Amino acid sequence: MLEMEDNDSDAPEELTVEQGFHQDEEIRKIQKDNKARVTREGKERRKLWAQRKTPRPSKKPKNGQEIAENKTEEDGNESPGRRGMLPNEIVNLLAAREKQVFLSDSEDERAEIKPISRKKKVKGSGSGPIILKEIPPPPCLQSSLEFLKKRKMQVSRSSSILNNPNQALRYLSNSGVLSKK
Repeated sequence: MLEMEDNDSDAPEELTVEQGFHQDEEIRKIQKDNKARVTREGKERRKLWAQRKTPRPSKKPKNGQEIAENKTEEDGNESPGRRGMLPNEIVNLLAAREKQVFLSDSEDERAEIKPISRKKKVKGSGSGPIILKEIPPPPCLQSSLEFLKKRKMQVSRSSSILNNPNQALRYLSNSGVLSKK
């Protein structure tokens, strides 16, 4: 051990095969425990979240006797500290209405989200296949060709090149002007 401390700290640690197996077992055990802990904590977190999100079932009396008992208890609950408060029945009724309003609001939001989705393209039945040769060229094509002719004429060249550009290109390529660059 003392020899290892004397050596450079950057050098790799030298271990025997048994020590390597032992360390590998420890590392694998720790990793396994960590994975189990993470999954357990995740389950607990999801369980707590679900408990918070789910509405609590209200305790509704099943028999007429229980309703009568509740009324007598509520009458007894009207103590001097409770005089300015609404009765429990009215509070419960208002709470139920608010829940209904919130549910209808969320349904409206869901309904509004649906139309935002992409609309499918409506395929027109049309009169049949369209033959492109039968369609006349658009008027912009003619105006663009006229513009190009004007532009071409504005550039200073000899009339022989303007009248027969293919022949002029052959003359230039045969003479070697184009190949010498």
